[in-house]
Amino acid sequence: MKRISTYLFSVTLVAITALSCKDDTLVAIPEWDSAVHGYGVMTSDPAVGFNRDDSSITVDVDFKWKSIDRVNTVTNIDLYVSFNEAYVDIDGNNAVASHGGSQGLKLKSISPAGNAELTSFTVSQQEVYALYQSATFDYGYGNGAQQVYSDPLGKGRSSSKMFVPGDSFTLRWILTTEDGRVFDSWSPSVCTEFPEANCQLDWAVSCATDIQNRTGTWSISGADSYGDGWNGASIDVVVDGVVVDSFTVAETSNAETFDIPAGSSDLYFVYNKGDWDSEVSVTIKNPAGATLLNWVPADVKAQGEMLLDLCLE
Repeated sequence: MKRISTYLFSVTLVAITALSCKDDTLVAIPEWDSAVHGYGVMTSDPAVGFNRDDSSITVDVDFKWKSIDRVNTVTNIDLYVSFNEAYVDIDGNNAVASHGGSQGLKLKSISPAGNAELTSFTVSQQEVYALYQSATFDYGYGNGAQQVYSDPLGKGRSSSKMFVPGDSFTLRWILTTEDGRVFDSWSPSVCTEFPEANCQLDWAVSCATDIQNRTGTWSISGADSYGDGWNGASIDVVVDGVVVDSFTVAETSNAETFDIPAGSSDLYFVYNKGDWDSEVSVTIKNPAGATLLNWVPADVKAQGEMLLDLCLE
């Protein structure tokens, strides 16, 4: 089997002069190298990717292969997925463990449609977990290679929460044509510049869009850097559409707790702007003691729902 790892398109312009007294038109005929390439587009929300709290959320893809000269026919598409885990090394530097290496591990094979016709498929968390559940990596803390799913870094990774914030993924494809050739990589110009051509799709792990762990005692603490209160600013605690508490600071600081009963279906916080918002700081902690919001006076305040860091739940 001939393996083609990289190809470049070339065009030869052949000038043909019509030998006619009536038509001296020069006709440019392009002759493309015989090759194929792929083009994948995520039809699911790229901002969501895989969700930490909902393993049923998939990455959905529309894919097509194209033969420029329309001579080649792709008969098989192999899909490979890389799993990249962000972590902090022993020196405090940000690092990435590339499970599966640069190529990734083979996820599955799919049967292609015709030239330039769409084939749709999904990539599920369960499929990727099945590839990497036995993965090991040496994080450099002196413990040698460890099972990623033994959760050595304490990220809360498990068979139920398969992937966590900081994880990212790359999908690649290998195309086999009916004449036995294999296309597994392409030139940078094809991957980034050629119309309807790319070489990979990337996505990451998102967190929940709604607070998952509501029940229990929450706390809000706030301060005013000038010491004269929040000057009309306040925070509304909204449970199931009803404002159950309104927090503010009268002078220098204030701290309050409030309880969210079991059975509530919605919880969010609304910031109401005051006259001197640049003096405001506030911290919100959930019942587990995790800080989901920490505004300092330098932060720009916006009227409306406050965006909590739900990755920290």
